[in-house]
Amino acid sequence: SNSFGAMHTFVQKAALSDEGNFINGIHFNSDGTKMFTVNQTKVSAISSVYAHINEYDLSTPFNVSTKTYAGDDEVCILNSGNTTLGPVNRVHDLEFSNDGLMLFVSRGNVKTTANEDRVFRFDLTSPYDVSTCAFANQTSDLDTSTLQDGSNAGDIIEGTNNRLQGIEINNDGTKLFAIFHGGTDQITRLLEYQLSTAYDLSTISIITDAGIELNDEVSNPQGIRFSPDGKRLWVVDHGGTSFPRDITQISLDVAFSTSSFTIDGTVAFNISGYTQIYNSGQGAPQPSGLTFSTNGLKMYTLNDEDEDVLEYDLVCPFNIIEGKCPEITKGDRTGIAIAQIEVATRTIEHSTDTALNRLKWIRRNKDNQNLTNLNLDLNFTNQMLASLT
Repeated sequence: SNSFGAMHTFVQKAALSDEGNFINGIHFNSDGTKMFTVNQTKVSAISSVYAHINEYDLSTPFNVSTKTYAGDDEVCILNSGNTTLGPVNRVHDLEFSNDGLMLFVSRGNVKTTANEDRVFRFDLTSPYDVSTCAFANQTSDLDTSTLQDGSNAGDIIEGTNNRLQGIEINNDGTKLFAIFHGGTDQITRLLEYQLSTAYDLSTISIITDAGIELNDEVSNPQGIRFSPDGKRLWVVDHGGTSFPRDITQISLDVAFSTSSFTIDGTVAFNISGYTQIYNSGQGAPQPSGLTFSTNGLKMYTLNDEDEDVLEYDLVCPFNIIEGKCPEITKGDRTGIAIAQIEVATRTIEHSTDTALNRLKWIRRNKDNQNLTNLNLDLNFTNQMLASLT
């Protein structure tokens, strides 16, 4: 019944402005009790820190209104002064390995700034404990023809503002996906890379029979995210002159392979309370980063204009486009459907058994005056009732 209604519903927003500025990427741990964001600039309590990861504790899983800042001691500092061991600023997205022991961030700047577009990996001593982050490795500069040209997404145009923004890692760490913002001259491109050694960013190479050109769908891609099965991905549009901002959904024929795909559509996400801000000239909300709850029934993005995290409910898991809900035979939906059918069946059985048993008794004893199975001798003193019996 919900398939003809809105596929997404804005639920709430929560302010994050006390812990940094220019929030970009967002991620949750697997049970939704921790939330992480990337901040490009420093916070007053730790004035020497620029690019860093903040951690929030959620008393109710995946409910952003219950978030509490974990504190300055739980911050992951992405750079401590040595620019070869982490990004100083311009960090646009973050991603964790499935076990929560590795953290990845993207750093992008204009093409004319040499050696800036890179992905960095940090290792954690315990899952999702970002305070223990330590630099592990990084890609080489991605703004080279070796790592930019030859794919289905098209080649880089030299001298344009080709900038790395969103990233994603597949489940086994053998593939890296990176989306580049091209400015006014370069097209928006999603590139697919191979890591010959899992999670080792220094072993990167471009996959030439893959990649997606997305210039018509996305003008300023600020984040990407894959579904857990790798068959679907989303790109959030950070810029443009129109309001509201957009999120594009793409389905893949093969898991974690952009060689064959279908663009399902693009949805404009209205954000409650922001239309008036935009029309009054105070600046439009600009989504940055994208993630989902573990079951895919909630979606989250960020507004770096007001430093908010935005929470949405989805009609069906990992889908924002009407008519594109996952098949009922996939994932947990089969179990949910079976459970609902079983509950309905048992309710019907319990409510009808008594009546049906009574009818069966009457039918078996339709030629007898005794129509009770309780072996009672009914004696009515009221003559009218006695005559009726």
